[in-house]
Amino acid sequence: MINQEVVDVANTEDAMEWPSVNTQGRLVPDTSYILQLESELELAQNILSERCLYESAKWTAEALNGLALPQTDEVDMDSYNHGTALTDLSTYGMSENLSPIEKRKYRLAKACFDCREYDRTAALLAECKSSKCLFLKLYARYISGEKKREEQSEIILGPLDGDSTPNKQLVPIISELEQYIRNVDRSEHDPFLLYLYGIVLIKHKCEKAAIEPLLRSVKIYPFNWGAWQELSVCVSAIDQLPQILSRISVTHVMSKMFEVVTCQELFQSTNAVLATLAQLDTIFPNFHFLKIQRALLSYHALDYADSEALFDSVLTSDPHRLDDMDMYSNILYVTEQKAKLAYLAQLASATDKFRPETCCIIANYYSLKSEHEKAVVYYRRALTLNRNCLGAWTLMGHEYVELKNIRAAIESYRRAIGVNSKDVRAWYGLGQAYEVIEMYYYSFFYYQRAAALKPFDHRMWVALGNCFEKLQRPTEAIKSYKRALTLTEMDINILQKLSALYASIGDMSTAARYAQHSKDVEAQRNAPAGGTGKAGATSSPLRAGATSSQYRNNSGSGNMIIE
Repeated sequence: MINQEVVDVANTEDAMEWPSVNTQGRLVPDTSYILQLESELELAQNILSERCLYESAKWTAEALNGLALPQTDEVDMDSYNHGTALTDLSTYGMSENLSPIEKRKYRLAKACFDCREYDRTAALLAECKSSKCLFLKLYARYISGEKKREEQSEIILGPLDGDSTPNKQLVPIISELEQYIRNVDRSEHDPFLLYLYGIVLIKHKCEKAAIEPLLRSVKIYPFNWGAWQELSVCVSAIDQLPQILSRISVTHVMSKMFEVVTCQELFQSTNAVLATLAQLDTIFPNFHFLKIQRALLSYHALDYADSEALFDSVLTSDPHRLDDMDMYSNILYVTEQKAKLAYLAQLASATDKFRPETCCIIANYYSLKSEHEKAVVYYRRALTLNRNCLGAWTLMGHEYVELKNIRAAIESYRRAIGVNSKDVRAWYGLGQAYEVIEMYYYSFFYYQRAAALKPFDHRMWVALGNCFEKLQRPTEAIKSYKRALTLTEMDINILQKLSALYASIGDMSTAARYAQHSKDVEAQRNAPAGGTGKAGATSSPLRAGATSSQYRNNSGSGNMIIE
């Protein structure tokens, strides 16, 4: 039987084209588009819940809640209240025409899954043949394997922590999914099985191989946000994104969401990204997820005031929303707002003290108070709750640097990179950690990786220049410092370093010119009130008792640990 879902969703993609743009270049989502998108999101929320993909279902429900309301003068409200009722799930081929026995088993298995009885779920569906039952069976086995892996891993940074304790279910699941893909006609492939195949391939460190099944999954069924998230994990560099976008419907609203999130994770605060985000805001004016994406873009651009204001608006509107609030605590940390951070920690703890985000917020509070041992305790607690909590690994590395435990800091940063290879903070932290122990070639390698991720951040080039100096390579150091000058205000310390470097290679005239330029800049800055710009001290990192706040401060020098 041909999977009706493939046909229907392909038609849906054609119908869900990007809304028209008026002569002023502004997006104009008409009433019919909003009503159709609302219907699709309602249906998606039910489909995803039926498949036990609750995080994606929650995201879809939030998007639906943030969707623009249709103009009352363009639609009859009585028909609106009843006109967007859900169609039968068979519209997307999701019912699968299960036999009466399989329907009963699936209902019981789903109830067991909801009660976290994963092995029982898999056992109940062992003899079922439909793709819907196969997905839940394999997904339950995957979750069970992850649970057992964490139980066997024991303590954070212990001898059995990390990749030394694998998920033993990955290889059998991959084998069964590959058999399914071989034996079932391509046109009948279930998008959720393709999604699961992508997940297990990523867990098996096969990100490149995971791209194909994930692309096929989102093309068949674009409203599964989890598939888009996993696809974003596979994009490790900005030059990969156009290749991905060329293979999907770039006019679909979910494709636009994916593009914005992926660019945000790759620190691409370009005008095109901001324009796309503004268009999405027109369709979803009350979607907190999009507000947080904008806040994170501002955060990466060092615009803390704008980022804080956006997080404040989200927190005011939804005070018990803990998702991404650990990033908000980072902003409060950097700006040293102890009272506000204390309030956020109390609010998060009152909401759910056993969420990783709550533990990270409390850890940031203790770190700001210079109680680094307590901060480490709470970061470790966050990682006990979720070993893939990226921020906890990176920030715990910062705390170990404060405690002069460089070996533990290096391991924490490595684990952060294992969770997300796009985390520039972890690459940069590794570079600094190795610089402290004077292993400059290692430091150079990690600084290079950080600079590749954020090539328009002057701090990366200052760090590279400092490393080249240590390696007695003045020519490369000069190039790095000059690149840093093109990306920031005239930094006195960089100008002085360039003067010294030119003097070291015998170019005294150029050295004198940079020295004079440094004096002129210093005189200009001292004239009004000694203003403070984004450029800061560029002394060697982790020296002379710098505070935790200095280590994390985004607005500091290129040789500060970055947040």
